[in-house]
Amino acid sequence: MEAKTNIYLSLLLKLTLVIFSAAVLFGCMPKVVLDTSLPNVVLSVPSSAPAAVVQAPSGNSDAQYIQPTDYFYMEEPFGDTEWERVTLGKLVTPPSPETKDQAQFMNAYSGVKEWAKWWALTRIASSAELKLGQEVIFFDTYGDDSTLRAPESTQDARSGNWGISRITDMSEMFKGYVMIGGGYKVSVKNLRVIVR
Repeated sequence: MEAKTNIYLSLLLKLTLVIFSAAVLFGCMPKVVLDTSLPNVVLSVPSSAPAAVVQAPSGNSDAQYIQPTDYFYMEEPFGDTEWERVTLGKLVTPPSPETKDQAQFMNAYSGVKEWAKWWALTRIASSAELKLGQEVIFFDTYGDDSTLRAPESTQDARSGNWGISRITDMSEMFKGYVMIGGGYKVSVKNLRVIVR
């Protein structure tokens, strides 16, 4: 009986050592993540972070996964507030005298049709054009550094929240962010400007 117990303990110890060795060996190796839609292209090689798939913009989307026909809209025009929520969607019914100059949009997240009195086409802002008081649209999700970051996928952009505000401080722009109404830090890679 004692011999059987010793054999089981020996096997259990060896199995534990093998599992531990494998975890150490493979846990310390970087994981290369490939985008399967692009042959032989490495999108990220994290050093110690777990593997994460990085989606490259496809089709005619920009680096924030916004398409040229995407609108940001809200029921009323942006007022004298720190920031407000805007919705991403597609134009369904253009404004006209019959619609009292309101436009109808299909919400990109819910698919629901909604009427709006304010809407805008946008593009990614360049650092050179940013100025105090400028209205900007931003993706309302925090990154690891407590700064509002840009969307990381089409699903992120279409299902996450977006906001509109004004730039209130640019003194830390060299660190990669500006401040907007409410004291929020927004990455300069997460700013959109309205196309007039």
